[in-house]
Amino acid sequence: MTIPLTQSGKHWIEFNVDTNDIYTFTLTKEFGYELPQNTSEMPIPYKLSSYDIENNAVGIDFGTTECCAAVIRKSGPDFVVLDDVTRLRTMPSYISFDEENEKCGQIVVNRMRHQSKYTVYDIKRIIGKKCEEVIVDSLWPFKVISNEKEGGSVQIETYTFNGSQELKTPEEIAAVLMKHMKTCLEAYQSKALKSAVITIPSEFTEAQIKATAEAAKIAGWESIDFLPEPIAAAFAYFSEINIPNNSIIIICDCGGGTVDICIAKVSGNQIKILSHAGDPHLGGRDFDKLLFNYFAQKLKNDHNFNVMNSDKRYVLKIKCQDIKHTLSVTNYDFIDVDDFDSEQDGIISITREQFEMMATDLIDRFENVILETVTNAALEVNQIQYVFQVGGGCRMPMIKHLLLKIFPAAEHQCNINPEWVVANGAAVYSYHLKNSQSAGGWISTVAKALTFFSNK
Repeated sequence: MTIPLTQSGKHWIEFNVDTNDIYTFTLTKEFGYELPQNTSEMPIPYKLSSYDIENNAVGIDFGTTECCAAVIRKSGPDFVVLDDVTRLRTMPSYISFDEENEKCGQIVVNRMRHQSKYTVYDIKRIIGKKCEEVIVDSLWPFKVISNEKEGGSVQIETYTFNGSQELKTPEEIAAVLMKHMKTCLEAYQSKALKSAVITIPSEFTEAQIKATAEAAKIAGWESIDFLPEPIAAAFAYFSEINIPNNSIIIICDCGGGTVDICIAKVSGNQIKILSHAGDPHLGGRDFDKLLFNYFAQKLKNDHNFNVMNSDKRYVLKIKCQDIKHTLSVTNYDFIDVDDFDSEQDGIISITREQFEMMATDLIDRFENVILETVTNAALEVNQIQYVFQVGGGCRMPMIKHLLLKIFPAAEHQCNINPEWVVANGAAVYSYHLKNSQSAGGWISTVAKALTFFSNK
């Protein structure tokens, strides 16, 4: 009997014989994913005049606060609508178990006030960690529990649609987001998809990478390659603009949950990583929390209303994210008190200047990560020639001003949508990875480069 192995890679053959001497074979292809191997150089995936859409290259930005996904079409990366409510190409990384079929995205955010006990978010800040490593947010409507039988790994306790409490692993919860993205991507491509490139923070540990791979496996992906988020962003820029040889660039990625900084040098057709650093607990979410604490204290002190004792705390949480965005384009915003206590009128206002004063410590931490990266590269700040601004946090004027202050002589690039740029680069990388024909060529070189970022 011959069993055809139509795909490369490891396969498992399970042979079973029952009591009636009837035997069965089960053939299973091993789930595969690439981990980093210690090298610091990789080829630059330059923009092509046209792309082969049959390549089915997929890039996924699995973000703390938002997800984004792209596929390669004839002219380059094309971004897929992920959110069923907003029809936007980014989707809030929120999951709800209030119905038999899990939901994710803006619909979950919209229902947070009344359905919070079914809701999980910030899963990227939890996945792959031991329970004692997780910094618990007081606003989380779910519980983080240690599974002592599994060496202190994390379990998430949340309510489900039948009203009972259930324990789920972070991998199972992250898989809901990844499965939704896979469904959207397959609908867009009108075919089943088996492989993708998923981006990860440069400071992710091997345990976090493996847990993310497990989530992808649960979601139905058969093969995954990982790419550090700042490198994905750099690939996106290299495919759009011409960076001269020997240029030194810094990628400043201020995402929803993490800050990633990477310095690289262009050397011929290669990009050489000089240094990288990050902060896994500094991102847009932390700026939201500053605003939340400010308004919560004002409501309590000036209006005798404790929002923390009310489901309206989630109304305030979402409102603070909107105010953060508004203060990037205006000098003033406010909340209506009667949105929280219908028996009181009035507003509580905040100015951009107040917000920036409140954020001094966060900005200092961001600056320290940048300067640490420059120092580790044995460079001076005036040697940086290009600054790539990545992530929604780079829309805030205080972040832009900081980068201009540190690198006044550099050329600052923010011409690619900062929320899309990581998925863009991941899709470009995926295309070149799939298109490589020689075992000693693009594939092996880049695969080795990935783990330069995960040497913990």
